[in-house]
Amino acid sequence: MPQANVYTSAANATIYTDKVRIAANTSPVTYQVYVLYPGNTGNLYSAAPSVPANSYMDVFVGYQNKLTVTGTCTITELGTVTSGNVTTNP
Repeated sequence: MPQANVYTSAANATIYTDKVRIAANTSPVTYQVYVLYPGNTGNLYSAAPSVPANSYMDVFVGYQNKLTVTGTCTITELGTVTSGNVTTNP
C-alpha cells in the first residue's frame, strides 16, 4: 500500500483519494471542497464547515477535487480513488 499524502496546509490542493482526515490543532479550522465534476463545478458547501480545536474529522472530498483548509492542522489522505473519481462513470 502506498504512503498516504500528509499536508500541513491546503489551498486549492488536489486530493488523490476519496477522503481526508483533518486534524485541528489548538484552534478550530474551516474547510471547503471545490468539486470538479463536469457540468457541475463549484464549492460543495454554501458555508465552510469547521473542525473543532483538538479534534479531527474524516471528510469526503473526492478524487481530484480541490480542498482548502483555513487554520493550523494536519491533513491526511484516506481511502482509495474508486467512488470519488470524477473522470470515470460507475
